Amino acid sequence: MRTRAITPVLGLLAILLMSATAIADKSGYTISGTVKGGQEGDTLILAELDYLNLIPVDTTVIKNGKFVFTGDQKEATFRYIAQIKNGLVKDGNGFMLENGNISVNIGDSIQGGHGTPNNELWNQFNDENNRIGAKADPYWKVANDSTLDAGKRTEAQKELDKIDKRQSEYLLSFICQNITSGVAHYLLTSYYPSMDIPTLEKTVGAMEKAGVKDELYATVSQKLNAIKNTGIGSTFTDIELNDPDGKPIKLSTYVGKNKVTLIDFWASWCGPCLAEMPNVIKAYELYKDKGFGIVGVSLDNKAEAWKACIQKLKLSWPQMSDLKGWQSKGAAAYDVTSIPATVLVNQEGKIIGKNLRGEDLTEKLKELLNVK
Repeated sequence: MRTRAITPVLGLLAILLMSATAIADKSGYTISGTVKGGQEGDTLILAELDYLNLIPVDTTVIKNGKFVFTGDQKEATFRYIAQIKNGLVKDGNGFMLENGNISVNIGDSIQGGHGTPNNELWNQFNDENNRIGAKADPYWKVANDSTLDAGKRTEAQKELDKIDKRQSEYLLSFICQNITSGVAHYLLTSYYPSMDIPTLEKTVGAMEKAGVKDELYATVSQKLNAIKNTGIGSTFTDIELNDPDGKPIKLSTYVGKNKVTLIDFWASWCGPCLAEMPNVIKAYELYKDKGFGIVGVSLDNKAEAWKACIQKLKLSWPQMSDLKGWQSKGAAAYDVTSIPATVLVNQEGKIIGKNLRGEDLTEKLKELLNVK
């Protein structure tokens, strides 16, 4: 993990967080600040961040050298204020939006917001995380300098890995110590998809200890269970979804029939999936008479596109989908966060391979099916 990150938050800050929330809930929020180099009448947007995209939720203009946003925010969340010039983002600043009086300046060296508990907590996190991350700069230069010998570059990479580990440890410690805060909620939402089993277990444990049983807790717990239940050697998780005709079918029906079953997660809109499909078809044609079967689990949203792609590619094996895209129940059951993804299951229902593609898949099938 490369992040740019506090010392443990004491009881006083926890009290401030609770009391400020109680007070702010009645008064809403007021965000005020200045823009370095800004002109009277310049537009600013208050926006959500969707990956790298800004989704405006409010706008204002500079008046008398300052800007102001007002509103009400039930729960603290991350937002971004951007200065717009000629339709383009010129500058901006990210902060925690919550009820209360928040100061945010654009274009100077002061990053983040100030004046409310979650903003002070956010700034503390970033200060410490940046302090750790800054130590990586000289090693990055060495590790990426192709003119240096391999030994020096390898040693630099080892140092980078140590720094990366320290940042990951700090992130986990910060989230667990401040688990009820809006900052921890935002960080956990951002990083839980890449967390391993021990990290997820500590996080879920901290949430349970603090009595946090919200939607995010359910999501993180589901991911933890999915990883535990879908590792190699685990018993496969059954899925029941509709086939292209709208009839429910179960994965277990085919696992029990085949000697080896490939669960193939794909979608008609997925370029890499379509590029890999000739290899999947080749493997099926080679070994379908030897006991090999495939069940396609689509992350499509539109039935028409899904059905048309099946016909175009002439996919003859069973297909299922709930047409919910990345919210697919099947994808969640197997912790699928990118596609194409595959899971190989034997007739006894044990997972014996994951994400095998191309020659790796055909060679594995040759071994499993005792093909000479």
